[in-house]
Amino acid sequence: MNGSNHQDVVESLREYNLKKNIKEQLKIINPLLGKKETDIKVHLLNAVVNGVITKSESDFLEIKMELARMCLELEQVLDSIYVTMLFYDRERNNIFHGAAPSIPVEFFDFFSVVNEQGILDENCASCGRAIYTQEVVQTDIGTSPLWTNLKESFIEYGFKSCTSIPFFTHTGRLAGTFAHYSNKPNNLLTQDDVEMIQEKISMFSFEIQTISDLIHEYTQVGNARLTI
Repeated sequence: MNGSNHQDVVESLREYNLKKNIKEQLKIINPLLGKKETDIKVHLLNAVVNGVITKSESDFLEIKMELARMCLELEQVLDSIYVTMLFYDRERNNIFHGAAPSIPVEFFDFFSVVNEQGILDENCASCGRAIYTQEVVQTDIGTSPLWTNLKESFIEYGFKSCTSIPFFTHTGRLAGTFAHYSNKPNNLLTQDDVEMIQEKISMFSFEIQTISDLIHEYTQVGNARLTI
């Protein structure tokens, strides 16, 4: 990718909650991911031709679709679990929507609150703790003190427990977390489940490395006040 594409992809991650056209496309695409007869690339091409999205936004959505398929594969073997993927920007201490094919896109508006208020730390829900400790964290949303500031919005969507599993690039840099939500209280994953998920994550190392590198490189350049 050239420098301008670095900026396009990372800005799409940063502005996910502000980009209405991206959110509207995900509403259309996510339900189609499990239907092999549906050609999503044709849909995206038509959206570009008709001026609904830009080419860079289409490229960004294609990456997200690959990650979303990984989440769907995990959901097929996990009981009553909704799988989401979050990317982490260490330099700015921000989290970004990676994929969540089975959850309404509006759910992730809370990202804006977390990032704008700067409240991401080891006491910010399961994912905050997993990011800061780089360990698997399992919680009951209704009772865990980690959810004090966010649990109302999560319970509103029916989520009652969460397991967060950090994932890394092949160079060992923390890339983000997989959050596994359940509508059952204390529906926690077994060690076998966790190991299976970690093995599945390793099969998508290229996509993970690509996005994590873009976030890391773009942030580094931005901090150095250089133009990409």
